[in-house]
Amino acid sequence: MNNSRSLLNIGMIIFLAIFIVIFYNKTNAPDNIQHLSSLSLNEINFIKISRADDEDIIFKKEADDTWYMTQPYQLKAHQFRIKTLLNLTQTPINKIYDIKDLDLRQYALDAPRARITFNKTQIHFGKTNPLSDMRYFLAEGKMSLIADQTYPLVSAQASSFIDLKLIPDNYPITKIQTPAINIFQSNDTTWSNSQNVTGKNTLNSDQIQTLLQHWKSAQAFAVHKYLPRKHLGKIEINSHTKILIFHITDDDPWLILAFPDLGIEYHLDASQKDLLFGIMPADKIDA
Repeated sequence: MNNSRSLLNIGMIIFLAIFIVIFYNKTNAPDNIQHLSSLSLNEINFIKISRADDEDIIFKKEADDTWYMTQPYQLKAHQFRIKTLLNLTQTPINKIYDIKDLDLRQYALDAPRARITFNKTQIHFGKTNPLSDMRYFLAEGKMSLIADQTYPLVSAQASSFIDLKLIPDNYPITKIQTPAINIFQSNDTTWSNSQNVTGKNTLNSDQIQTLLQHWKSAQAFAVHKYLPRKHLGKIEINSHTKILIFHITDDDPWLILAFPDLGIEYHLDASQKDLLFGIMPADKIDA
């Protein structure tokens, strides 16, 4: 009986050892999956979106791996949306079609819906297959049919690729003037209130620090192309070398802060108004 149990245990150990070896080899097998492009993500430092009915959008990656738009706006790009574009290059494909035997006009690839250039590699967007709702792509001389979540982003307006933060990174604020308050930093780094139009709203040191933090972290929920609206005042945010001037063009149902000269406007929830104007709960005033 003991010998039988020993043999059974040995058999189980051998079986487990074989299973582990097979599993290890399978999970560590070379990646034979083909992707839409042969580019690796870390080598891409240039992206251009080309549409037939709009101007090109161009992005470049800086040395710190941050992406910036250089055309049509010169601003920091929305990093997550750039990542979405980059991930298109790594989309796995299950079937490749030989384009030598195909009429690309049937797939809208002779005059593509849009084109993205990653470095020097172009990816063309064709039409969708009505049966599978997947899209035809042409890249590196091969056509493929894949599930596509990128085209709505590629066809959006250029402003949707702008970073949502209102204040640039590493922007040392030295003055904030809104319709409600006017504060500034003295040479000794202390903050003071200056008389404003209403003469009613004075912030203490804690409230000033809270206001500064609100501005440093403030983000819009969307950035749009500038549209002339009402003029409800302006907000100035100073550093030692630069002044950002936001034009208030709406505050209901949302707060819109515009840069007419740049041709963009930031859309924020209306609840941000008091936080950014410096209107504290104890001493609210009309803006």
